[in-house]
Amino acid sequence: MKSSITFIKRYALGLIAAACVFNACKKDETFDFNGDATSRVYFNIGSYTVKNYDSFNFLIRHTPAGSVGEEIKAVVKARATLETEENTKVSYTIDNTLIEGYNAAKGTNYVAVPAGILELSVAQLNIPQGALISSDSLTITVPQAKMTGLTAPGYVVPVKITSVNEAKNVAVSSNANTIYLVIKTVQTNVYDAPTVTDVAGTLNTVRTGWTATLDATLTSGSLPNMFDAGTNTSWYINPPKNVNLVVNMNAAINGIKGIRFHTSTTTYYLTTANVFTSMDGITWTPQGLANFSIVNAYQYVKFYSPVNARYIKLEVTGWRTGSTRIMFTDFNIYI
Repeated sequence: MKSSITFIKRYALGLIAAACVFNACKKDETFDFNGDATSRVYFNIGSYTVKNYDSFNFLIRHTPAGSVGEEIKAVVKARATLETEENTKVSYTIDNTLIEGYNAAKGTNYVAVPAGILELSVAQLNIPQGALISSDSLTITVPQAKMTGLTAPGYVVPVKITSVNEAKNVAVSSNANTIYLVIKTVQTNVYDAPTVTDVAGTLNTVRTGWTATLDATLTSGSLPNMFDAGTNTSWYINPPKNVNLVVNMNAAINGIKGIRFHTSTTTYYLTTANVFTSMDGITWTPQGLANFSIVNAYQYVKFYSPVNARYIKLEVTGWRTGSTRIMFTDFNIYI
């Protein structure tokens, strides 16, 4: 009995001691962490991070009418992990020594942009005292007039933070100090995603003797159905896959301005195809990768420079996600 009472007393004293410790902690909450007191300056690349490399991606299309494509313009700010104690000036450089490592990691073969092509907006970026982000931006551009100077298949521009001024407790980040601009180029004679309002010329009216071949077994229909008077007859393969459709127009036709084909409904539209032309069906001239408009079942290829050909080949490479077939009801040209 005595031992039980002693145990109860000791248990109660333990609770009292624990309560005292708890109250003491509430009264004076202090915590110690082994953190980084240095503000690290870095580039915030956000959604541009791919496989541990940070990149802006652009495409230039070199055509017979000149170089076209999206505006090449990358805008970035310098950032800091902690509010800066002083005004901080951030210096950067185009570091082409990083290209070899980039290519090795990405499996690419990009080269440096030639001198005089890039235009840079500022020499330094400024992070004001007490701020986490620079008050100005570095804007990197390639003017439209200079796009013709980029003729290699691909370029990469490594932009690296090199130093900060002697501001207190500020240093360059060791793992987020570089962004990569990627510029790809293609030679093409086809417009990007033209619609009926873009095409020029007159739709051909005579398809007598036209034939076609396909390097796949048809699921239904026959290839000559493409050359009759309407869109009620067709051929298709199921499931969809990469195929080569070759149309023999029975004789050489000069000044072909474009192509029109019909896929029955937008359920079966194509998204991409490489376009080739030939006079003999043996030697082929690549006209470019066609990206098709998907606004309706009629889809179009428009040539920048009209072509002369007897044979036209569509190397189908893309189709609507979820489509169950590749289907054609009509094929014709504009002259």
